[in-house]
Amino acid sequence: MRYLNTIFILSFSFLLAFPPLKDAEIDSFITARYSGDTATVNENIASGFIYEHTPYVGLGISAYYVDGSLLITDVVDDSIQTFLSVGDRIHEHNDSKVDNKGLHTGGAVGELQKLIVTKVGDSTFSELEVPLQLYQYNQDSASFIESILKYSELWYDFDITIKEKVMKKNKVFVHYIWEGSKYESGETYYFSAMEILYLTKKRSLVEKIEGLWSEKQFRDQFK
Repeated sequence: MRYLNTIFILSFSFLLAFPPLKDAEIDSFITARYSGDTATVNENIASGFIYEHTPYVGLGISAYYVDGSLLITDVVDDSIQTFLSVGDRIHEHNDSKVDNKGLHTGGAVGELQKLIVTKVGDSTFSELEVPLQLYQYNQDSASFIESILKYSELWYDFDITIKEKVMKKNKVFVHYIWEGSKYESGETYYFSAMEILYLTKKRSLVEKIEGLWSEKQFRDQFK
């Protein structure tokens, strides 16, 4: 009997340690993502957490302007490595020199983008024609935590307005507006996000966030 009581107490304590997330806790979790509050984020995500970013049409790379060219730092899908790899540099895009505004592509899936590149470890200029594809970038918990820290460092202040939130079983559909400035009394920037938060069976932790397609992603395909 004492053994059974011990099991009951331990099981009950475990349930109390991870109670279902309340409405206000969902709001706090979303805010914590943008404030760089990694402690709150870690407390609320499950092991095996995945963040599925909003799908987009593009080249499937991340690149930063360094010394007059765009240095490729990440490749979303292995298939793009037929054309581009981490460490390659892009010098021209569709007959225009690249600049610190980054790489802006527009077009339908399959449309070719003309690039002048130098491959990693090589100084020879090469001309490539790379087709636009539909990509979706996924992050695990470690990458997600790292990215929210970097993002929070970019902004002086910010505010989030939850426009609508619907909780149904283990899913939370949320629409919110983010606004922030990089400097005190600086210009204000905005974006609108729609996401689905998938909770564990007991609704105590977030196991996946799925970004939803928006009209902006559709319109960005047009030149």
